[in-house]
Amino acid sequence: MFTDHLRHGMVLGTPGCEAVTLWRPPGSVHEHPALTPGTAIGFVRMLGTAVLRAERVDRCIGLHLPKGEQQFYLRMAGVRPDMQGQGLGGLVIRAGLAQSDAGGLPTALETATQSNVGLYRALGFEVLSNWTVGRGGPQFWTMARKPFAK
Repeated sequence: MFTDHLRHGMVLGTPGCEAVTLWRPPGSVHEHPALTPGTAIGFVRMLGTAVLRAERVDRCIGLHLPKGEQQFYLRMAGVRPDMQGQGLGGLVIRAGLAQSDAGGLPTALETATQSNVGLYRALGFEVLSNWTVGRGGPQFWTMARKPFAK
């Protein structure tokens, strides 16, 4: 996924990779690279038998993202556990939001972590929908943010 975002998206992070975000710019929000044998093997190594569940989650996320390509999509954000709580996640997310604001475009994301909803609201996101994968699966919040005027 990281390599795919280096080619077709945007990877923003701190110099030591304490916090990293993966973004899909306009035109590639709903794009999925072809699943090659090598990629499939990598996913199976990483996820084991959960690979089918991960595919179902990915399909559900795609169904709940706002339609269209004229937006930025914050696909993933992560902070190394020992560095959390220091504002690094917000720092790298704001760097991506500055790009969407510069283009006058909205930003979309989803989170499966309820405590992140407040963080994203503080960054200007609003909840578009709250949904669950299948029966008894994880709960997600799809959120969007309008661009801030310069």
